[in-house]
Amino acid sequence: MMRSCQKLSELLIGSLSTLPRHTLGFSVGQRCLQNRAFTEPKKNVDPKQQQQREPHQSLRPNPYHYPLPSLPVPPLGQTLAKYFDSLKPFLSDGELKHTKKLLEEFEKPGGEGEKLQGLLEQRAKLHENWLEEWWLQKGYLEYRSPLPVNVSPGIVFPHQSYTNIEGQLRTAAAFVTHIMEFRELINSGQLEPDSMKGKPLCMSQYLKIFGSYRVPGNTHDEIIVGGEKEDPPFIVVMHRNVLFQVPVQHESGEALSQHELFQQLLSVVTQATAHPTVPVGILTSQDRTTWARTHKALAMKCKMNRHHLELVQKSLFVLCLDSPNEALNSGKKKSQLTNSSRQVMHGDGSNANSGNRWFDKTLQLIVGADGVCGWNYEHTLIEGPPLFRMMEYIVKQTGAGSGHQNSHTSASGNNIAKHATEVRAKHMPFELDTPLVELIDSAKDQMDMLVKDVDLEVMDFDSYGKDFIKSRKLSPDSYFQMAIQLAFYRLYNQVPPTYESASARQFLRGRTETIRSASEESANFVEALVAKAGAATVKKLLTEAVKAHKAYGADASNGNGVDRHLLGLKLTAVEHGMNIPAFLMDVGYTTSTHWKLSTSQGNSDLMAFMCYGPAVADGYGCCYNPMKDRIIAGISSTRSYAATNSRRFAETVADSLMDMRKIVE
Repeated sequence: MMRSCQKLSELLIGSLSTLPRHTLGFSVGQRCLQNRAFTEPKKNVDPKQQQQREPHQSLRPNPYHYPLPSLPVPPLGQTLAKYFDSLKPFLSDGELKHTKKLLEEFEKPGGEGEKLQGLLEQRAKLHENWLEEWWLQKGYLEYRSPLPVNVSPGIVFPHQSYTNIEGQLRTAAAFVTHIMEFRELINSGQLEPDSMKGKPLCMSQYLKIFGSYRVPGNTHDEIIVGGEKEDPPFIVVMHRNVLFQVPVQHESGEALSQHELFQQLLSVVTQATAHPTVPVGILTSQDRTTWARTHKALAMKCKMNRHHLELVQKSLFVLCLDSPNEALNSGKKKSQLTNSSRQVMHGDGSNANSGNRWFDKTLQLIVGADGVCGWNYEHTLIEGPPLFRMMEYIVKQTGAGSGHQNSHTSASGNNIAKHATEVRAKHMPFELDTPLVELIDSAKDQMDMLVKDVDLEVMDFDSYGKDFIKSRKLSPDSYFQMAIQLAFYRLYNQVPPTYESASARQFLRGRTETIRSASEESANFVEALVAKAGAATVKKLLTEAVKAHKAYGADASNGNGVDRHLLGLKLTAVEHGMNIPAFLMDVGYTTSTHWKLSTSQGNSDLMAFMCYGPAVADGYGCCYNPMKDRIIAGISSTRSYAATNSRRFAETVADSLMDMRKIVE
């Protein structure tokens, strides 16, 4: 099943290993924080016990010392009332009556709800973030499906316009140089902390970007968080499916210059051509249990294999120097943005660049031969905003932020070898036997099936953007959410259960909360517009829907959402051997958490956007960047479900945006 935001209902009524994961959050634009001279709040917990309980915390010293509150547990009655209201667009009167009865029974004084709420509040007193460990283990590490498409999003950079392999390598060297600068800003505390509406946000995710790795396991994976002892630091570079260890720092501690990095990459290209191999990296695209078995066989084959697997784990990140993708240049009628999203999200198949990836690594930088660049990141430890911010930094520092023609065109690819003389990157081969090669062939087949089933389309709507929406005194995020509600209703004549991620980073080590974007107000608006109600009526209903969505989003970011609280109640019951609450097993919950729209906002003033798979087979994934004068959205669905079609949905969203403009003008 395709997913980046896996349906929470599966976690709460079935397997404990699935829940929403495409948790991007809100704007990355406001970052001003005047005073950082504070101390971190501490709980009365022994440091050794704390480290054992929370091994996913970075060993790197945290330079961001300012107090942040712990994630609260909302009042039980408040959560249940909000939850019930959120069901009204989806359930019949009879179903609502049944659910209300279950909620009233759960909320009785001295009953099941009061006991679970008390136990959850006790947990919150013992943990700086009561959700954190559950979120990692149940939401990510126990999840068994393949990482690409289902878990790991892609962030597409502005298109780069170099014309040959030297331009590709010089761009890659520039990006690596500026990534290392950004890393130093993080480690030294010089990176201005993110903030939202004047409130400082938790910066802990930034400390986990580099050196982190997801290790496959039979029943659950493990996460290795990068520490400070990458001595000397290095990256792994992949080209033509071959791996290389490339230093980024001299033994003296001085960083390699951009030219020296370029020389290293020249060496990579020269050696990769001389050492063709099967794509070992494509094994990381297998389902996690299969990859765990294969990983063990690969490691047991020889000491060299174990050493090279360890090097990938310890590397700061993986740089994927992609080869030309002939499929993208074969006359297929797809836009450049759509083709770019395929390359960054999954590599476009085993005959393209899907084997030139290592999906276990938290951060992969993709630099394509055809100007396609971006991140692919393993989602366990980090959300999108830190990577959007780092993307903005490195692209702007490189001087290619607008996608203009850059100047990396000075030499022919035929002359590459003569330049690669100063340094030699270290080749990292793997010894393979026939069973391992057969496993690689099987992984290629599975990856190709996954790629084939993903229907990706990028909407580049250029008729207006957030400036116009703001001029109407409306929230751009809420406004766009109403546009996709309208598009879905026009296509399927139903209100879709909708997941949107809200940032919870104003809390210590906070991640996300769910905005249930479909509401009574949104349903009233779309139904009235489709029924061709009067213009004044439709405008009033649109304004009310936008206002309701904005209020729900603010509550979610402030720790007063619904879904994380319900998750905590359920997992508390499981841990204490109690029955799962009945209302989490009935039609109201299963219907409202079958996320037919899985959405998030990724803000940037650059032509950049995020893409990921849909949460459910009969739904859509949609991540959007509302720019000043346009809106870009990466839209996904599954080809195996005949009723969904990403291009048709994108076109209907665009039509809805045009109709909404007429309403509010």
